[in-house]
Amino acid sequence: ALISFTYRSVQKHFAKELAPYHIGWGHFSILMSLYHQEGRSQDSLAQSRGFDKTMIAKSILKLEKEGIVYRITDPEDKRIKRLYLTEKGRKLKPEMRKIGFELNSLLLKDFDSEDLPSAIEIVRKIALNAAQL
Repeated sequence: ALISFTYRSVQKHFAKELAPYHIGWGHFSILMSLYHQEGRSQDSLAQSRGFDKTMIAKSILKLEKEGIVYRITDPEDKRIKRLYLTEKGRKLKPEMRKIGFELNSLLLKDFDSEDLPSAIEIVRKIALNAAQL
């Protein structure tokens, strides 16, 4: 119940913060991946973010309609679509990073600097265990 409550609270926060950009949490997650490494395939993004192929395809379509990303067919394998940021998508990077940083700061604000590494390790282990479900 505690993890579900945390998840819903984070989702509500993201919904409010991302509303002016007409995107949601899934879109934010894709953008953060592309800020780290452009040219990733849809399948690679789906695997790394824990999304199914249908969800990733719908999310990417929304980002394309918003003019934030575009797809290019891989020249060596026509089945693969590679994702790139548009100029608009690149301009959103500082705001998206700020939203992510502020959320982390809000979630971790009551931790002492000595407790923080342990807390992060516990959450990391929970995430790894959840990924195996």
